[in-house]
Amino acid sequence: MSTAPALPFVTVAIGTYNRSRWLWETLEFLTRQAYPADRWELLIVDNNSTDDTCAVVGSFDKAPKAPRYFFEVKQGSSHARNRAIAEAAGEILVFLDDDMLGGLDWIDLIIEPFLRPDAGNIGAVGGEVIPCFPEGLPRWLEGHWEPFNYRTDVGPLKSNQLPMTANLALRMSVLKEIGGFRTDLGRFGNRLTGSEDHELVRRVRAAGYEIWLSPPAGLRHQIPASRLTFKYTFRLSFDSARSRVIERSSHRHTGLLWLLTRIPAYLFRLTLTLVLSLFFLLTFQIGQAKRWACRAGRAAGYLVEIVCVLKRVLTGWRNHAEPST
Repeated sequence: MSTAPALPFVTVAIGTYNRSRWLWETLEFLTRQAYPADRWELLIVDNNSTDDTCAVVGSFDKAPKAPRYFFEVKQGSSHARNRAIAEAAGEILVFLDDDMLGGLDWIDLIIEPFLRPDAGNIGAVGGEVIPCFPEGLPRWLEGHWEPFNYRTDVGPLKSNQLPMTANLALRMSVLKEIGGFRTDLGRFGNRLTGSEDHELVRRVRAAGYEIWLSPPAGLRHQIPASRLTFKYTFRLSFDSARSRVIERSSHRHTGLLWLLTRIPAYLFRLTLTLVLSLFFLLTFQIGQAKRWACRAGRAAGYLVEIVCVLKRVLTGWRNHAEPST
């Protein structure tokens, strides 16, 4: 008589920084997952929070799945996620953000592709990330936050389709093979830099593994009013563009060429978006002025970081060329 193979042991990990209110709501659904309690663990990595994050995590000590709490002193989302990798016991490690909401079958759905007979080449599975706005969405930001919509069924993604660590499962064996997150990318406290998740997914694919999407494993991403202001959106546009340049410029064969070819395009884009933002401002269309100003911020972020990277490259060449004394 044959027996069904044991379910894989799963680690679910959240890195968090001063988001205790939203973390509490995430833990409310997460600690009650239907996945067998003896086949998974929940890790919370507190990345130097100064709010009541520790107390919030402690309040779930009697939950069906009590979280394990870790305090990571190295600031940055990549440091927090790398700490989770170091502490995890799972065969599959699932990352999600501290402001997500979902169903009680979420773990079952996000790992389901790994259980298929032909799943040997799957390195990572992403779930849909569906923005929601519990405190309302300003009209000028309508359309700014959207789901991936890469596909409606479970299956592999194209090379230019990149899921996010807001809802992402990876084989631990693959992480051990390729290494963890780059610590020069990702959020640093209140800095809104990123790209660490996309860079990791690209390395998974470069190592020969497939990246899949499981739309049924979608989670709702709560976006509070504090992240829907012009100041925050402009900063996010600027910082995320700088991160993209840092990540892209590190490609061995195409990085420098990519930088050089992008300068004219982003100069044109910056000029155009500034002109349009000013036009809408002068015609009292404030919402449109904000939208185009944020696009200008993104173009400016690209240009600023391209200049910084090129300066570092030229300085390195100069230092290498100078004779030692």
